[in-house]
Amino acid sequence: MHIKKYIFVIITFFMGLATHSWAESFLDNFKGMWGVGGSILQTNYAQSNNETTLAPYIFGSVGDLRIEANRVLYPLYSTASYSILATGNYRSQQYSEELNLDRSIELGVTLQVPLTYGFTSRLAALTDVSDTHNGYELEAQLYRHDSLGKLSILTALSAQYQDAKLSNYYYATTNYTAGDGYVFEAEIIATYPIGNFAVFVGARNYWYGSNVTDSPLADSSNTLLSFFGVGYNF
Repeated sequence: MHIKKYIFVIITFFMGLATHSWAESFLDNFKGMWGVGGSILQTNYAQSNNETTLAPYIFGSVGDLRIEANRVLYPLYSTASYSILATGNYRSQQYSEELNLDRSIELGVTLQVPLTYGFTSRLAALTDVSDTHNGYELEAQLYRHDSLGKLSILTALSAQYQDAKLSNYYYATTNYTAGDGYVFEAEIIATYPIGNFAVFVGARNYWYGSNVTDSPLADSSNTLLSFFGVGYNF
């Protein structure tokens, strides 16, 4: 199924949510922020301009379900030492409208372990379910939340392994096979409340290995996704 069909399904769901009788109950149980923001994707594709997008942003939870912008997490099993989470991910950092390379929807599991000094570690395995790249990714992440007065800051560092199907979908050509490889990511998101509203700004920077940089489609090892917007706190 083409990714645009998934986007249509998601939009239809939220339109139905807004008019359905249990919408009020849903919002009553939601804790967090609903917002709208713009994003600028500075890709490493040689034949592609920056991609600009206006999209909804959700940070928060409904019961045990957590929504972290492009990622959704639901606990399957939890103890005081670790949690196993069902995970959904919306991959947007490697797409290109000009090159006809789609975003993808991925599902998998995450092992989450709280560490000392406010850090948390995650190990995730995700596979494509949108029939886009049909590959998988393994991710190790270290993140933490900090507060400076009213300012909330999330920082994260990740190392990802992308299999050959995923890498080849985005970077292979008729004369080049990308193969599997590693990606490193640094992320920061800052949120500042203003009454019932909040403004947010964030950036995710990705560094790719030689399997990507050697591709004729790429002109650098770096991709930068920056975003900003305003939301309402529930």
